Amino acid sequence: MISLCLSFLLLTVMLLPWSSRALRELTTFSGSIRATSLSGVALYALCVTLCHELLTLPARVYLRQLERRYDRSTSSLGSGLAEHLKGMALLLCVIPTGVVALYATIQIWPSRWWIIASSGFALFVVGLAKVGPVMLPWVARVMPLVRPDLRQRLERLAARAGVADVGFHQYRLGAMSRRANAALVGFGQSRRILLSDTLVGDYSDDEIEVVVAHELGHHQHADIWKELASDFVMIVVGCYTASRALLNLGPSLGLFGPDDPAGLPLVLLGGGVGVLATAPLANLVSRYHERRADRFALELTRNTGAFISAMWRLGEEHLAERRPSRWLAFLCYTHPPVYERIEAAGNLAAAWGRPLSTGMR
Repeated sequence: MISLCLSFLLLTVMLLPWSSRALRELTTFSGSIRATSLSGVALYALCVTLCHELLTLPARVYLRQLERRYDRSTSSLGSGLAEHLKGMALLLCVIPTGVVALYATIQIWPSRWWIIASSGFALFVVGLAKVGPVMLPWVARVMPLVRPDLRQRLERLAARAGVADVGFHQYRLGAMSRRANAALVGFGQSRRILLSDTLVGDYSDDEIEVVVAHELGHHQHADIWKELASDFVMIVVGCYTASRALLNLGPSLGLFGPDDPAGLPLVLLGGGVGVLATAPLANLVSRYHERRADRFALELTRNTGAFISAMWRLGEEHLAERRPSRWLAFLCYTHPPVYERIEAAGNLAAAWGRPLSTGMR
């Protein structure tokens, strides 16, 4: 939350007349009144990104120290900072390119650019979801499950669920974190379920099976496509609010037009407000999908004890609040709170007339 507030503060300061004028002159070199060259846009975006990353760095360092304090991270502070700097370098390469494409669109369609931009962003997100699993081995060590007995058990589980075409892979996480994780990624031929080595190595087969059953529930209900549709709505709203902000507030802030590079902070602020306004609705839909996947996993495995044990362990490993406030959960949570998921499993077990034996208090 502090990092988010710092981001909004930085963008607001950059919109002040003296700040925007200085950055405009710095990025256009010639100090021309109308600064619309795409090279100036790229340099302006580079400055904004670098300032943002440096401003929010202390918050990221604090979070890294917090994970080490609770023994959730296995990497040193130095290696963690090195990873962050690598990510920063990637952002400094990618973001200016995206901003240049955005401003080229604004120059060509100054009043309807948000339609083209949101469509382009949506295609990029879909493409990333498609090729992401294929590119993942470039940045992480991904391999087929090393335990044949577990792979065969999960393949039988997938066959019972009617999704026998999904593949199972594990990736190396233990070198960076003690947290366990699993995810359904990709679609079509690239669709697969990824299990972290910490999950495969530290959890019982029953717990792994019920976690995988949850991911199979997402596959069965085509939740990836629904999440992509939700993301598209957020992108459209964000681009539209950014275009309205440029149109209504740009002249009063001294911008020379919608394609003025000095308006980039206004674009980010307007888009950010739009995304934040729609995020609670998107989170509500996401929590519905997660509850449905939980029920699918419980009905498929009929192992409520393993489900509750796995949810409890995952919540502890990820430092989840045991009982967050309802408002916090409504606004920010993409998954139901852990206690709600455990209570739902207990209620389902009671409906089946099965006593629970999880070893937890």
